[in-house]
Amino acid sequence: MSVPAIAIEALAKRYSGGRLGLDGVDLTIPAGSFFGLLGPNGAGKTTLIGLLTSLVRMEQGRIRVFGHDLAREPVAARRCIGLVPQEVNFNSFEPVGEIIASQAAYYGLSPRRARERTNVVLELLGLSDRARQTAWGLSGGFKRRLMIARALVHEPQLLVLDEPTAGVDVEARHALWALLRELNDSGITVLLTTHYLEEAEQLCDELAFIQGGAIIDRGSTGE
Repeated sequence: MSVPAIAIEALAKRYSGGRLGLDGVDLTIPAGSFFGLLGPNGAGKTTLIGLLTSLVRMEQGRIRVFGHDLAREPVAARRCIGLVPQEVNFNSFEPVGEIIASQAAYYGLSPRRARERTNVVLELLGLSDRARQTAWGLSGGFKRRLMIARALVHEPQLLVLDEPTAGVDVEARHALWALLRELNDSGITVLLTTHYLEEAEQLCDELAFIQGGAIIDRGSTGE
């Protein structure tokens, strides 16, 4: 049996003031899948992603990413993950190529390898002709492409997307869908949170529903 992309056991989180983030979540996501996590605002989706990507401190439970225990092997686990957050979080006055190359350097790529990977993901995301342009002038759809390019530069096995098409127009959304399908077809596991049921139906093989910090149902998209 192949190692799952994500194996979460008894994951719990409570914030200061007593607010419940997660309540004993168990979740296994197979390698190579396109997995959707759906739920209302405040259900625990962002908390789960924050714990998975080490942006939120873990208190209880266990997370393994392609077999790497996040608590014991944090660097190895994080290298497997490329995160595309919901909010745009790059310096809009930096050139597109430099934003991606800086991310490559953060993950320890040599200057030469960083340039190579930057060129690869610029081409993949249709951003090559915008490499020297500052990100400020990009449309909403192309800003999302830039965030995906940045997440892919270190060649992660798992791409985590938190509401990736929020605020983009229909045409840009459909273009991003096609891109995400291609990435998944190439072997990258994708974890997607979304409020758009059509998006989940079009993209995901399997879905889980989270509410009140707990997984309340799971099944194939058809089901």
